Amino acid sequence: MGSEELLLEAGKSEELAAALHTLSETEVNGEPKYTPAICREIGKMIVCRTYATPLLELCHLIAAASQLSGPKGRYEYFFWDSGLARSGSFYAYCKQNLIARPTDSLSLNQQALTLHLSDTNFAIQFGRMPVLSALLEFLLTSIGYSELDETLQAVARKTPKKQEVSACANELSRQLYAYLKDHLPTAQSQRKYRQILAYCENDVSTITDPLILDFWQDASRETDKSSDFKTFESVTLGFIRLIQAVEGAEDLAALRHTASIGMDRDAGEIDPNMLSQTLDTVQETLSPLLKLAEEPMAQIKFLNKLEAQNLEHLLNAGTLALRLPLSILRCNVFAKPQARLTQALRAKASPEDLQAIIAAGPEETYQDRQIAYQNLIAQIQRSLYASLYALSQNRRREAISLLLKLAPGIDFTPLGTHLIDREVGDNVVTLQQSTIADHFMTILKDENEVGADIAEVMSQAETAYKGMSRKGFKEAAHTQSDRSEAYIEGANLLFEISQDIEAYLERLEGLPLAGNGWQAQFSHDRATFSTQFSHIYGSPS
Repeated sequence: MGSEELLLEAGKSEELAAALHTLSETEVNGEPKYTPAICREIGKMIVCRTYATPLLELCHLIAAASQLSGPKGRYEYFFWDSGLARSGSFYAYCKQNLIARPTDSLSLNQQALTLHLSDTNFAIQFGRMPVLSALLEFLLTSIGYSELDETLQAVARKTPKKQEVSACANELSRQLYAYLKDHLPTAQSQRKYRQILAYCENDVSTITDPLILDFWQDASRETDKSSDFKTFESVTLGFIRLIQAVEGAEDLAALRHTASIGMDRDAGEIDPNMLSQTLDTVQETLSPLLKLAEEPMAQIKFLNKLEAQNLEHLLNAGTLALRLPLSILRCNVFAKPQARLTQALRAKASPEDLQAIIAAGPEETYQDRQIAYQNLIAQIQRSLYASLYALSQNRRREAISLLLKLAPGIDFTPLGTHLIDREVGDNVVTLQQSTIADHFMTILKDENEVGADIAEVMSQAETAYKGMSRKGFKEAAHTQSDRSEAYIEGANLLFEISQDIEAYLERLEGLPLAGNGWQAQFSHDRATFSTQFSHIYGSPS
């Protein structure tokens, strides 16, 4: 399965996927009514929205089928009584019924059934009838019988004119379009991704930072407004979403062709735990920023608006940030000057004003951006320490786990003597949870009890909390027990975010750079972007 097919597969809603799957399960006398090739053709026709011509063919076939049936106008008999959807079955059905009920409006030969309308003739190939039959089956499932039949009666009640058949096909197309609007990506989005796929030769594994930059330089100068390739930011996001969709669909496709689920690996069975993990990864990545905005974390301002904006490109890319590190960096640095150009263009700025914005360049360099990420790590660290203090003040045992994460290298031996019960037996040690809850504050504040290292960490936690002036940290910590779950879940997310930033910065350190340094790389890219901005927004006359 190619990348385009995988992308289309990933874009289908569960309801649409089920409707298409119904075709493969439809049987006649225990045999599949439609061949796998027909089911694939219908699937591609629907998701690619190439159904206009087939719908016109179908409406002509409905008109012909209505002439063939015993009760005039009941086209269903043609599709339901002809057996398996094969060209030979349809030929035999048509021949038999024309012998039984001859009509001047129909004629046939070995290849086609011809419908003689009052103002034209239309031949329907028997080889096309299995596909048109499957298309009707899909319409019955998606649009529904009542609405579909009401539309088709315009060509079923009588021998229609050419214009009436076209009108019926247009109405079906409108109804199908309305249905697919809620179950497929937009046609514009599909065109956009097909263009990207064509550029990477239908193989997302070839997508790299240089390829994204080359694509933007080519596509951003096109006059087609529907593609939305003007901004480097939109191009990078398009490539990232494409890779995520294709890789997700690959996982799903692999699952559909695997053996049964079970624990016997020698028999080729899939571990159900692994299956659950794989299905979870197929879902669209939910950025930690979005999770922080959910309850209960929304009760606390772990990150302010600017900090969240600075992390948006990195975190939305997920693991792809490590694969496309320069593209993420370029988005961070050059998206703002391009946004200023777009706004100036809307305000009908002069060519000289536009060129002045281009000449001014970005407000930060690549080195500035990396320092900003390091500052974000420091801010996250402060939020984590502040959360530790809030949890300890409210006697939550989760503070121990957070303490271990924040200071894994310090000596915890003194604390251990307060957290175990040695009276159970010579060889048994158990956590005394009630003791932790009752004496947590006393233990962690007393240097003589817990040692200097732990006391120092708790002192830093108190300083961090009292130094924060954000929502969730302003009030006295011991009054925040109702926000404990927010501190706990938020801290876990902040750790993930911090690890993502650190991994990204480490990835940047190992990159081969133009001129062997970040200053040279920035100068090279600034010249590239300035030239491209001039091409897109015009140079002064």
